[in-house]
Amino acid sequence: MKISINKESSIPIRDQLIEQLGLSIASGSLRPHEKLPSIRALADRLGVHYSTITAAYNHLADVGLLEIRQGSGVRVAASGRRVESENTELSMDEMFFDFLARASEKGYSYNDVQQSFANLAKRSPVAKVIVVDGNKDFHPLIKSELSPHFEIPVHCLLPQELLSDIKQVEDALVVSSLYHLFTFQKHIKDLTRLVACNIEPARNELEAVNHLPKLSLLALVSVSPHLMQMAGKLVAAMRGEEVAVRSVLRDDETEIKYLVKHADLFLCDSASKEVVSKYVPPAKLHIFNLYSQGTIQLIKDRLAKWG
Repeated sequence: MKISINKESSIPIRDQLIEQLGLSIASGSLRPHEKLPSIRALADRLGVHYSTITAAYNHLADVGLLEIRQGSGVRVAASGRRVESENTELSMDEMFFDFLARASEKGYSYNDVQQSFANLAKRSPVAKVIVVDGNKDFHPLIKSELSPHFEIPVHCLLPQELLSDIKQVEDALVVSSLYHLFTFQKHIKDLTRLVACNIEPARNELEAVNHLPKLSLLALVSVSPHLMQMAGKLVAAMRGEEVAVRSVLRDDETEIKYLVKHADLFLCDSASKEVVSKYVPPAKLHIFNLYSQGTIQLIKDRLAKWG
């Protein structure tokens, strides 16, 4: 990208940049989707303040010539595309016609688009939810937590189990945390059948642990040894030796009953709630869910609108 500026000119450097970049885009010297130097790199190269580059780039983005996206840098906008900003959202019709413009730019025809919609209409309806998680002993917890919310079955798979038989996604909605998504998402052709979600950060539970007096005893109850191990490490990082931790599997009801007399707080997963609630008073009990109600609603909405 050839740019030259004259610091002695009466024309502001910002305007010089805008004119030269605009001309390069209009003439085709800079092509759609071409990446431009970062703000810092161009400022260093031209010997100007980075705010000047920022102002020029922002102006060109405002008029639709550039696209500035966090994490992907600055690129020349696609020709004939509408620009969606933080303050404006494209309507369904606008997004659809932008899709048609992108298809035409790639050489596809009207008939090709019609065929894609015909294929969409013939796809199998969603018959199951597949949750992909790399921790095998999370699977009983995930299934216990999600199954009551859906009329179709919920299955749990390791990423490699999904990849070994990718055809099983043809009638499924696939749910995964961002942590595991990268291992298989490129194999999911229909991305409307993929829901990326975050695991709950357990803020309320950690806040309760943080408020425990020194020399307290915390009981962790779960169907997942791995989850208890993770929770124990997190508590140790927060409170050190101020709070003692005792981990108990859900099926060890004898130990749970014993700990009721000694533990100051119980944290348990949703799969253990029914057992633990028989012995532990509500004031001493916090239930941890892997998935928030917002995430569950997101899955329901996807099933309702695209299933």
